[in-house]
Amino acid sequence: MIEIVFIGTGGGRFAMVTQKRRTGGIRILSKDRKANIHIDPGPGALVYSIEMGLNPQKINALLVSHSHPDHTNDAEVLIEAMSRGTLKKRGLLAAAHSVLHGNEVCEQSISGYHQKMPETVIDARPGTRFKIYGIEARATKAVHSDPDAVGFRLETEFGDIAYMPDSEYFDGVEEDYGGARILILSVLRPSGLPWKGHMTTDDAARIIEETRPEVAVITHFGMKMIFKGPAREAKRIESKTGIPTTAATDGMRIVLGEEIRVGGLKGQTGLGRFIG
Repeated sequence: MIEIVFIGTGGGRFAMVTQKRRTGGIRILSKDRKANIHIDPGPGALVYSIEMGLNPQKINALLVSHSHPDHTNDAEVLIEAMSRGTLKKRGLLAAAHSVLHGNEVCEQSISGYHQKMPETVIDARPGTRFKIYGIEARATKAVHSDPDAVGFRLETEFGDIAYMPDSEYFDGVEEDYGGARILILSVLRPSGLPWKGHMTTDDAARIIEETRPEVAVITHFGMKMIFKGPAREAKRIESKTGIPTTAATDGMRIVLGEEIRVGGLKGQTGLGRFIG
């Protein structure tokens, strides 16, 4: 069984600075094979993880898609937690080249000091492959204002989980994201309000139509999307594509096994939606 926990579902500068939606990223837990992965730890990742009972010291892999603060802000403190307060060289860090070294647009966002703490550091570029406790992982293409941005695809025993961060639609998107059981998309804006390098509901629908996941989940909402209503926009996508689509909420959990179960906060009675 794989569990996906949405520590936060906010994205963009105004959602981040207001915390209208949390910006803590995503935790993925593999109960049998002991993988404990945190993806894109923006502001609040540490505090919200602790609040939700997800011990940051148990993280053994940190994946960072690009060098913007709503994706990287808490990366260094999570590395310190993963390395047991810097006392043990431990865990894996896979991050976009810009995050590790900077580029012509973005400065390095994880210090050289912190890059020495994980046991393994991966300079993630599209196509880069690595393993996380038996899970085959690879970096995937993204088209964003940070030219080194990447997504991630995890090949688990229960099927693939693909995560597409801030990105616009691009030709050939199905090559990296097609056929996943769960496709997680960072949909910053609602239908009709495009912004270069980011995804709207319309872009998400096009990507889902071309990639045909079993289930699609939208997250990383900017303020315009939050005010519009992510659940309404998810219904628009599902109606257009025929693919079950859920708008993530802060604290939402998805269980991936023989079936896919989508539910709310831990401790709630049951899970709200069964798919598969």
